[in-house]
Formats: sequence, structure tokens, C-alpha cells
Amino acid sequence: MMSLRPLHWPSDCNSLLGLDTSFTTDRIYQVVSKGLSFTLEESEITPSLHKAYDLEVERLPEFDYVVVCEVDSHIAGLAALKYEEWSRRAILWHFYMHPTYRGRGVGRALMDDAVQAARQMKARCMWLETQNVNYGAIQFYQKLGFQLCGLDLSLYDPQEVAGETALFFVRRL
Repeated sequence: MMSLRPLHWPSDCNSLLGLDTSFTTDRIYQVVSKGLSFTLEESEITPSLHKAYDLEVERLPEFDYVVVCEVDSHIAGLAALKYEEWSRRAILWHFYMHPTYRGRGVGRALMDDAVQAARQMKARCMWLETQNVNYGAIQFYQKLGFQLCGLDLSLYDPQEVAGETALFFVRRL
């Protein structure tokens, strides 16, 4: 059984430390510069890329909204928002689903809840950042109505993942 609930701090700390924040992909988007524009070109990669994100659990209480998804008493995912009053923009800083629970509605439930929270904050849009190498996330965000709105070629250290580029997405509320 799946349920959504607010973060229980600090009692959720140990469980959240066990949340698998990784992904593996054999497809990425190459960022191609064309004059004054950029395009994303889907490509297969070999070997597959595996990447894990660092979830700074101790910083979660600093966010304006944090929701946890539990499936059968196990933490299956998490979403965390900050609200920028000056731009009326809700920023999705953290959005993780344990790989075991992907494709089972956890992500959609978390995102629907986060969108509802952003609307209650009177946000005009929800904004997020991911990477061109996170193919699955890009597909997921687009399926839920997010549109590519920018990129940053220099945000990431190329020694970590060569060619990794920050992609920014927005969903109007």
C-alpha cells in the first residue's frame, strides 16, 4: 500500500539514508551547439552509465515542503521544494524514487503532491534541474508536462561525468 506523508524529522533520518538515489541508463541526450541555439540528440551509450546522487538528509528540514512516499512501511521516494517569493517559483530541489518502486506510480504521486503544494504556495510555476545523462528523468518530467527552458554547459565538473550538462525544466501552474 502506498501513502504520502510529510517528513517526520528527525525520526525519518536513518530510513532516508537508505534511500537509493541512483539511476542506470544506456541512453543519454547529447547537447549539440548550433550557432546561437542548442539541440538535444538522443544517443545510446556503452557501457551503461550508473550515477548516484548525494541526498544531504540533514538539510531536508530547511526546505519549505518535503513529502515522503511509503510503500508497505518502506520509504520509496521523496520530493522537496523551496519557494522563491520574488519570482513566485517553486523549485524542486530533490526528487528521488528507489529503483525498486519505479514504474509503480510512486513518482507520479510524489509529483502530483508537490505540484499541489506549489499551487498552495501561490507559485506560478515549478522549476527543476536535471542532467542530460539522466535520460529516464527527462522522459518522466516531459510526460508530466515539464518543458525544457534552459541549460548550463559549465555547472558540472567534467572530471565527474564527461559531457554532463545541466538541463532546466519548467511546468506552468
